Amino acid sequence: MAKKDYSKLEKDDLLKVIEKLESRKKYGLIWDEEKTKEQFEKESENALPVLKEVKGKEIKTDPKKPTNILIEGDNYHALSVLNYTHQGKIDVIYIDPPYNTGKKDFKYNDSWVDENDTYRHSKWLTFISKRLRLAKNLLSDEGVIFISIDDNEIAQLRLLCNEIFGEQNFINNFMWLHGKGKKTKQSRTLQQYILCYAKNKYLLGEWVDIKFASGLFSNPDNDPRGEWFSGSVSFSEDRSNKNHENYFTIKSPTGIEWTRQWQCNEDEMNEYLKDKKIYFGPAPEYSNVPRLKIFPTDSSEIIPNNILDSVGSTRGAQKELDEIIGKSDEGKSKFENPKPPKLIEFLFNIVNKGKNIKVIDFFAGSGTTGHAILNLNNEIPGDRLFILCTNNEENICTDVCYPRIEKVIKGYKKPRGAKVDGLGGNLKYFKTAFVKNSISRDDLKMRITRECTEMLCLREGIFDEVKAKPDFHIFEQNGRVMGVYYALEREGLSSLKKELDKIKGEKILYCFTLDPLGLDKEDFVDWQGVSLEPIPQKILDIYEQIYEY
Repeated sequence: MAKKDYSKLEKDDLLKVIEKLESRKKYGLIWDEEKTKEQFEKESENALPVLKEVKGKEIKTDPKKPTNILIEGDNYHALSVLNYTHQGKIDVIYIDPPYNTGKKDFKYNDSWVDENDTYRHSKWLTFISKRLRLAKNLLSDEGVIFISIDDNEIAQLRLLCNEIFGEQNFINNFMWLHGKGKKTKQSRTLQQYILCYAKNKYLLGEWVDIKFASGLFSNPDNDPRGEWFSGSVSFSEDRSNKNHENYFTIKSPTGIEWTRQWQCNEDEMNEYLKDKKIYFGPAPEYSNVPRLKIFPTDSSEIIPNNILDSVGSTRGAQKELDEIIGKSDEGKSKFENPKPPKLIEFLFNIVNKGKNIKVIDFFAGSGTTGHAILNLNNEIPGDRLFILCTNNEENICTDVCYPRIEKVIKGYKKPRGAKVDGLGGNLKYFKTAFVKNSISRDDLKMRITRECTEMLCLREGIFDEVKAKPDFHIFEQNGRVMGVYYALEREGLSSLKKELDKIKGEKILYCFTLDPLGLDKEDFVDWQGVSLEPIPQKILDIYEQIYEY
């Protein structure tokens, strides 16, 4: 490649080059972004993204539950929309991006990237860095991101995440033992990685994993609760501390006294004795050192390990997906190497965010993340919510992701006829669309206002349309009401107010204005109990940070 002749540059252009050179990092990850710029479809050139609902694909089984979202389109455009609708609102992000193996698993600018591509890693970094920067904005202050990856890009991704999220916010590199692994002549690799970073690590609470009992179970005393094994409940007499608060005396059924330092306090010991969980040896003597009965269903909280070896396998996940959506006419899997829901459930559980987390997966693939959330809501009732984003290359959204979520919600039959009950839930299906830019800023504002309704519904989580007029629409869901007023003229506001006054609930109005400073308060003097939001200036402010328009 010919060397660039800087002598022909104008002064201003030369200063820009110098500033760029001066600003380069002295340590960190550097790649050739200029030669690996991402190109998008022509429809998105000089245009701003919005969402359009595909009405025929809505799923609703419980109107009282929140609505999950599936967005079909390039995830960069979907993330741009979400930067307006969900900035700072997401608890957990999980993604499983292309691993860039060099074996045509990563397509960039409409071409597969192979192992001989000189810019193979640079292309991947340009691709993923843009999306991670947008994703970071979505995380709440206590939010975290999990990123699945393998050896091909783990080193580069770790440095990139240090730059984007901050090295101080690194939590762990979890290693998932996913099955037989892959082998070379020199070794076998059993793990894939899941990098985890926080928005602000120092705001996080303690993470916990639930560990169930394991051991050689038996039932020497015919306990009606089933098999158990005995665990230590005291220290040896040599290690006992007579001054310790847990030093006290208990009696066996035959009156034998055992005085020592116990591994629990006296109240806990009384509960164990009441529940007959202390074993004193075989009848009739009951003379053994007391031991604690531990059953298979007993569990304890532990700090999560970074080695994940019992959370599902690739082979098991493939079998489950094939049973849900079926195989092709040629007998091939419609999607290969999905992650198991159990793995994703584990990650969401250890975050310890409670029952109502909001989750985004913008490399949704086969929809495992949505499946995992539906499983969790069914196992431990809550209102966890997911937003999935995926393109539709090779019909992955329409033929794999959506059918999987639909069947998990509604129920399905396995290939041999066994019926699987649906888990229930609600889903809205959106596609990305675009509003072309124009020379007139006011014209752009008017057009994007007319096209942003679905974005506003997504932002508020209010989707059920109850009134549609040329100048305004009204939506309601679970006691919350949203109005959207589109007209520059204010004559229609009185009609809108009358309609809103008829409806009870928490109310918000999104109202069009050309004024970038906001709405004229004189237009809303007698509006009571309605929060006001101007549009579209805040949308454009977000997009101005993302796009050049």
